[in-house]
Amino acid sequence: LMLAFQAKAADPLVADLSSREIAITTGFTGSELLLFGSVDGDGDIVVVVRGPPHIEVVRRKERMAGVWVNAESVSFREVPSFYHVASTRPLSEIAPPRALIGMELGVDRLKFQRVGASSLGDEMFRKALLRNKQRDRLYTKGYGKINLLGRRLFRTTVVFPTIVPTGTYSVDVLLFHDGRVVDTETTPLSVHKVGLG
Repeated sequence: LMLAFQAKAADPLVADLSSREIAITTGFTGSELLLFGSVDGDGDIVVVVRGPPHIEVVRRKERMAGVWVNAESVSFREVPSFYHVASTRPLSEIAPPRALIGMELGVDRLKFQRVGASSLGDEMFRKALLRNKQRDRLYTKGYGKINLLGRRLFRTTVVFPTIVPTGTYSVDVLLFHDGRVVDTETTPLSVHKVGLG
């Protein structure tokens, strides 16, 4: 056991959650998890929490004869049901734009694959989808803050709203140095309903 602990302590990055599951009961009003860990050496830390992907349909409403009705729609596949990012500094100061886009770090860099066609263009529907997710507190606006405690320890909180979707989430902790990822930690998080309610 001592050898296993020493091997783990030698890793540049160690992270964990205060709980590996969120139980949704009848009186569920949201939840807040603590993510904490330690880092060996200098660097920036980025935390990304993604919910299970779904197909999302975005509809544009228009007024016809005094009544609002659904008009054109676009479907996107592989849309994270939940997305939260936190970092020690603004993402633009941690890595170059090309790296951030490639890793889809940040709400504005998420890539949604279109299923349907639209004569109005996808960007209008994509912005509407992001706006709705942020309104429901399923996507973060900007980025959350990771607090550093001394030179080695860090912590941040992840808030899940009342309407958080169920499924298996992935919690990725990335250690950046000179604009590139030098170590990662991935932890699964289960969000499920319990009880008859």
